[in-house]
Amino acid sequence: MLPTPTTSRWRAARVTLAAAIALVSLGIFGAPVHAEGQSKVTVMTRNLYLGGDLTPSIGAPTTGAFLAANAALFSHVGLVNFPARAKLLAREITENKPDLVGLQEVALWRTGTFGDPAPATEIRYDYLALLMGELSRSGHAYDVAVVQAEADLEAPAAGGPHFLDVRLTMRDVILVRHGGRVKVTDSSSGTFANNLTFTLAATGGTVTSTRGWTAVDVVHGQRPFRFVNTHLEAFHPGVRVLQARELLAGPLATAPGDVILAGDLNTGPDLPVAENRLAYAALVAGGMRDTWEILHPDEPGYTAGLGDDLNQPADAVEHRIDMVLFRGAVVPVSSLIFGNERQTPDGRWASDHLGYLAVLALQ
Repeated sequence: MLPTPTTSRWRAARVTLAAAIALVSLGIFGAPVHAEGQSKVTVMTRNLYLGGDLTPSIGAPTTGAFLAANAALFSHVGLVNFPARAKLLAREITENKPDLVGLQEVALWRTGTFGDPAPATEIRYDYLALLMGELSRSGHAYDVAVVQAEADLEAPAAGGPHFLDVRLTMRDVILVRHGGRVKVTDSSSGTFANNLTFTLAATGGTVTSTRGWTAVDVVHGQRPFRFVNTHLEAFHPGVRVLQARELLAGPLATAPGDVILAGDLNTGPDLPVAENRLAYAALVAGGMRDTWEILHPDEPGYTAGLGDDLNQPADAVEHRIDMVLFRGAVVPVSSLIFGNERQTPDGRWASDHLGYLAVLALQ
């Protein structure tokens, strides 16, 4: 999640899946001439939004302010109601029917006794379990192919109704359509060696924003390739570049080299701060190609910035950081941005990001 203002308007084209299919058939999305008759794979990236902003807790100047900020954060997680948002996210997946889904900010919130040094274990919100439950009830089953636990943060919270310890575990996840065209032959995951460490103003202690990646080796028919999902650092461009280079030297360094990368990259070619473009430049220099740039060269394709409360105007997104990149004998056919077509009963979006889906032909 890249922190951004939300005052500008989204100018990117948005279409429903039916409209996207129609546009592809008319050639408006610029489907490659040689894509017909080839095996095609549909991939999706979706940031689920952890439920609040951690920066007030990090910057709280006193112990009292720190406890209150933690309590306010946990209250906000309840306010934005992931069980209701999971229904919207599941509907997006069932409507678009991707073969592979890369998920970021798949939060696991747990609580424990206030001040207890033992890790908190009482599950309050398990985003993965809630989403998988909604997918199962929809009749469109998906399998969890790989989960990577990353940042694991716990702190006491005191304020409002809360007097407890709160623990947040962040995860990246890949889902595969059950019984679908794509068969998983292997899976892998890892955390980055380069991560951002924050100093807590109230205590002088430090916390590390551990991030990482998940990957599956798959076969579509007789065609093998690798699908990688990641969430790069949001708050430090230098760390983000190092993480991009780790991807290129690690899970993206496949043989024979056909690879698709999806994720919240927190970088892009058109971000207003030049330093925030560097990780994208590193990935492109490493041979990765951008599906949106190929298919929509004159459209901004904004995906992020709906705000922490998830009730901003539908067009209040202003950065393109959720992407599908590729390398090798792969041709992008069409793509779709979605996620501000419907809201929960109390008027909230499924996430502070929009989702991005791409169809690619395997040559």
